[in-house]
Amino acid sequence: MVNMEKGDSSEVVYKLRQNSGFEELEVGKYYHARVDRLVKYGMFVRLSRRTSGLVHESICDREYREGEELVVQLSEIKENGDLSFSPGKLNEYRTQILGEGGGIDIDQLGRHIGKTVRIKGFVSQVKQTMGPITYNVTDGTGVIRCVELGQANEKSSNDVNVGSGIQIIGTMRDGKYGRQLEIDHMEMAGVEVLERITGKYEENIDRKINLNELEFLVNWPALLKLRKGVESSAEILIRSVLSGRPIIIRHHADVDGICAGLPIEKSLKGLVTKIYGDEKSQHNLVKRLASRAPYYDMEDAVHDLNSALSSRDRHGQMLPLLLLIDNGSTEEDTPAYEYLNSYDIPILVVDHHYPNADEVDPYLVEHVNPYLVGEDYRITTGMICAEIARMIDPDSMVKFSHLPAISGMADRSSANAMAEYYLLAQELGFEETDLYRICEALDYATYVLKHNNGEGIIEDILGVGKENRFKKVTELLSKLAKRNMKRQVETSLRHTHSEQLETGIQFNRIEIERGAYRYTYPAPGKTTSSIHDYFVEKNGTPMITVGYGPDFAILRSDGVDLDIPQMIEEIKDEIPEAGVSGGGHLVVGSMKFIPGEDIAVREVLERKMAETPIKVK
Repeated sequence: MVNMEKGDSSEVVYKLRQNSGFEELEVGKYYHARVDRLVKYGMFVRLSRRTSGLVHESICDREYREGEELVVQLSEIKENGDLSFSPGKLNEYRTQILGEGGGIDIDQLGRHIGKTVRIKGFVSQVKQTMGPITYNVTDGTGVIRCVELGQANEKSSNDVNVGSGIQIIGTMRDGKYGRQLEIDHMEMAGVEVLERITGKYEENIDRKINLNELEFLVNWPALLKLRKGVESSAEILIRSVLSGRPIIIRHHADVDGICAGLPIEKSLKGLVTKIYGDEKSQHNLVKRLASRAPYYDMEDAVHDLNSALSSRDRHGQMLPLLLLIDNGSTEEDTPAYEYLNSYDIPILVVDHHYPNADEVDPYLVEHVNPYLVGEDYRITTGMICAEIARMIDPDSMVKFSHLPAISGMADRSSANAMAEYYLLAQELGFEETDLYRICEALDYATYVLKHNNGEGIIEDILGVGKENRFKKVTELLSKLAKRNMKRQVETSLRHTHSEQLETGIQFNRIEIERGAYRYTYPAPGKTTSSIHDYFVEKNGTPMITVGYGPDFAILRSDGVDLDIPQMIEEIKDEIPEAGVSGGGHLVVGSMKFIPGEDIAVREVLERKMAETPIKVK
C-alpha cells in the first residue's frame, strides 16, 4: 500500500520488526497490520511473527479479506496478553519502524540480512517482471533492488515512477538474485520529507566523490590545466552510476579512441559492481560503442536513442547519459545534439580535436578539450580519459597505465611527457617495441571490426585480457597490417603526383580511389598518412599531402603554418553549393563534399595550400 506523507505533523503509524513482541506496544498507538484470518466474531490481524490480535466484528467498519493490509489502533492489552485492536481511520500519517526513528544507508544494508529495515531515497528504475514489481532505489551511498510482493503491486506501480522520493520498510534478503529488500510497506515522500531526502542524498554523494587527493599519472603542467574538467567529468559519471542512469560511451573507432573509451568503460563497470553488488548490472548500465565518423552523426544518434527508449520501456530505466570520446567538439555534431536535446539526454564530451565551442557547448554538461585551456592535440584523449577513469575507480585502473603511451604514440604526440608515459608502460612490462606492435595490431583490428566495439579481442591486443596472449596476437595482426600497408602504399605511390610550391613546400596529391585497393586495410586516411610519412622521411619537411576520393579529401602536413578547421570554414563560404564539412586538428584533418563539386573544391583547396607559409621554428 502506498500512502502520501505530508510531513512530521501527521500521525505516526508504527511498523513492527518481525521479531517484535507485544511488550513493545502501547495502547492508543497506531500500527501496520495484515489480516491473518477471518472468524465469525471478527478477524485476527498480525503485526509481526510474534504479535497478533483481534478486531471484533462489532467495530469492523467494512468487510476485509485475508492478506489485506490495514492500519489498526491498539485498544487494550489484556492481563492474559491478548490484544484488542480497532481499525485506524487516518487520512494522513507517516510510518516509523518501532524503536527506530531514522533509516539505514543503502551501502550498509549488507549488515542487516534477515532484518527489518527502513530506507529513504529516490527511485531509479521501476520494472514489471514476470512475477513481482521491482524498484531500484538510491540514496547516494548505493543502489538496492526492492521487490514488492502481495496484492499492492498494481496500485504501487501506478503511483511510483522513476525519480520519485520514497520511503520503504522491508526485510533484507540475500538470495540467488543477489541482495534485495522485500517490501513490507512503501510511502511516497511528502514535501518536507522530500527536502530532507534530497539534502541527505547530496551529502552522501559528496562523501562518495573524493577526487582532490588523487594525483595524475604524470606531473605535466599542460595536462594539469585540465584538472577541473577531469574532476567535473568524473563527478558527472559517478553521479550517473549512483542515480541509476545508464551511460553510453561513444568513441572514435581508432587507437586513441579505444585507449580512451576502454578504461572509462572498465572503471564505470567496476564502480557499478561495487555499488550494486552484482556484475549483471554492468551490462544494463554501461555500454561502449565505436563510431566510424570523426563526429557524432545522426545515424549514431538515432541508433542510440532508439536503444535508450527501448530500455526505458522494457526495463523502466532512465534515459542515458551520452559520453563522447575523441569526437564531439565540432559544428558537425550539432544536428545530433539538437535531436537528443529534445529528449533531455545529458551529453559529456572529452576530445582533443580543434573545437567549435560556441556551437557545441550549449548542448553539453561538460566539455573537456586541451584547446579550451590553451593547449593542443599533444594531449590525447587517451591521456585525459586515463585520469578520469582513475578518479572513478582507481582499483580498476591498475593494469591500464600503459594506455596513455599507446594513445600518444598512435596520435603522434610530440609532448615531452611521452617519456614519462613510456616509463609507466615499462613498469607494467611493456617495452616500446611492444607498444608499436599494439598500435599496428589495434589499428588493423578496428578497421576489421568497424562498428563493433571488439570486447575481448581489444583487451587481448592491449595486454589486459584474462589470458596473457597479447604478444602472439599483436605479432600476427601487426604482420598482417604491415603487409597490407606495404601493398597499399606501393600501388598508391604510382598514382601520386608531387610538386614543389613557390613557398618551398612539397605538395603531394594522391588519387586514393584510383591507386588503392578498396574495402581493405588500410583505410584512405591511414594510406594518406603512410605516403606522407614516406615523403617526409625521404625528402624532409615542409610537406603537405592530400589524399583525394570522389567526395572527400584527407589532409596531412608537417613543418607548415596551417589551420585546417579555419581553412574549411573559408572553403564553405567560398563555394557553399559544394556542401563542404569536416575538421580535425590544426595540421591534420579531413573534409567531405558533394561529388559533383570535386573540381571546384580541389581548385580552392589547392590554392589555399599554395598560400600556406612554412612554419617558423
